[in-house]
Amino acid sequence: MVEEKEYVGVILSGSTTTEAVCQLLESAERGGIKEGMLLLVESGERKILARVAQIIPYNDFYTEGDPWSEARRKNLPIPEEVARRYEVCKLDLLIEVPRAEIRNPPQPGDYVLKIDPKIHEKDIFGVSQKDLKHVWFGSLIGYKDAPIPLYIENIPMHMAIFGVTGSGKSFTAGALIEKLADIPVKENGNASYPMIIIDAHGDYADYVSYVAEGGKLGQIGWIKRYVFPKAYVRTDFRRLGKFIQPIGINLDLISQRELAEIIVLFYKGTTEGAELQIDAIDNLFDRMKATGYDKIQEMFRPDRYFEDLLKMLERFAKETDMHSATKGAIRRALINFVVIEKEHKLLSTKSDLQDAEVRNGIIEQVKFVEEITRDGGIAIFDFSADAAPGVDLKTKQFVMTYLASLLFEQFTSYKIKREDRYLLFIIEEAQNFCPDKTYPVSSSLAHTKLSAIATQGRKFGLSLCLISQRPSFVDRIVLSMCNSLFIHRVSPEDVSFVRSISGGLPSSLVPKLTTMNQGDLILTGQMNTVPFPLVIHVAGRQVKHTVGEIKVCENLAKLRGI
Repeated sequence: MVEEKEYVGVILSGSTTTEAVCQLLESAERGGIKEGMLLLVESGERKILARVAQIIPYNDFYTEGDPWSEARRKNLPIPEEVARRYEVCKLDLLIEVPRAEIRNPPQPGDYVLKIDPKIHEKDIFGVSQKDLKHVWFGSLIGYKDAPIPLYIENIPMHMAIFGVTGSGKSFTAGALIEKLADIPVKENGNASYPMIIIDAHGDYADYVSYVAEGGKLGQIGWIKRYVFPKAYVRTDFRRLGKFIQPIGINLDLISQRELAEIIVLFYKGTTEGAELQIDAIDNLFDRMKATGYDKIQEMFRPDRYFEDLLKMLERFAKETDMHSATKGAIRRALINFVVIEKEHKLLSTKSDLQDAEVRNGIIEQVKFVEEITRDGGIAIFDFSADAAPGVDLKTKQFVMTYLASLLFEQFTSYKIKREDRYLLFIIEEAQNFCPDKTYPVSSSLAHTKLSAIATQGRKFGLSLCLISQRPSFVDRIVLSMCNSLFIHRVSPEDVSFVRSISGGLPSSLVPKLTTMNQGDLILTGQMNTVPFPLVIHVAGRQVKHTVGEIKVCENLAKLRGI
């Protein structure tokens, strides 16, 4: 494995099959070896791959209570040249090369060698940069340029990206998007992985501007930024032409029963104890259709047939002897739901999200889903204040529910037809859309559909990428389905939770969970090609990340005319 051997240390006593300590050679001291680097232990015929977990320098003349304490106190010179000085290096033992479990610890006196991950990537990762079905991402900590492979075939197993504000999670997500836009799928060609991105803060708008200005983003077929109708009318959005699209909803693409549940949940925040109301709304739709109102979409437009819907509710209540409290609750729920049109124009706005082929009342194909999966497109739904002015969380959750419903139904159809399609659904601030019971947003309109995608989507190519600064606030069942984790610096309150869902991390990595630098992360799971977590740094992106840049002094100077 190592052609020109560069010895850097010797194993000391006390090794186990998971940990060892080596004393560094003088040539490797004072920065020659850094935390995170990979080393190789030669133990007889065996070669053991190890990671530097900690470096500890020792000096006999600088220990607590030693004979030189009074000299240090008076700042007198100390004869350091005659002191015993050395550095020890604590190692995490990873695998026996090539890729075998470590069953016996290294022996005292075994030599430790330095290796170059770029030269020996095949030995370490099992693949090289010439191999297909992988993208090379970030760089191993301790190296300037030592990217690691991500196995594309395991994207359908779902992934998650965690990190507190400022840890670099959105930057990492952007760098990952760039890699997934240019996947080597054949010897003579690359392809883009289709992606839908729920952008909570406008972090990915730069990609639309980049392409609109003539830049090339991998092999994507197209990219569009979807904004709410009130923002869409602005001139600065319209100038981007086809790259900007309004969000519009077609209620007739949601099953009638599900829509009844959504209406109640939209109003009450829960469907518990509301079966009578849901049944009644479902029956109300049937009655409207039986009298000639064939589109539910039109029933919730105040300028069309909403008043007729309320009148039908009154007749329905009389004919069925409905309790006045039930009728009142249904009426309030219907009136409350119309806010999606009255305030946000989601029903009357024309959008490519509304088009579908329907035969005999059955949705054959949702054109938006068909096009994005066929073309390798990227759709960014901008939920930031800039693109969703005055839009409350409940309405954003409804749009998420609509998207999740379209995706789930269309991918179910692909599976039945034996059509292989793929899509990655990237969701920023995931705790707002599939929250855990401990999170203040205790319910979400999109929760049920996202749970269905998490548990079943992998079977037919529909996968999730959940991004959150507070992973313990995301639904635990949904997160348990995420089999690849990109873990940035997290809140101390989330450490035990992250350890539990990651399947356990080496003890040496646990302290790093709350102290990692911006851009550093721990990668673990099925997209990782090795059976141990990797610590990497993500520094580079093709498209500059401008959102979130704060220029306080510059802007103050402008305001003051300085």
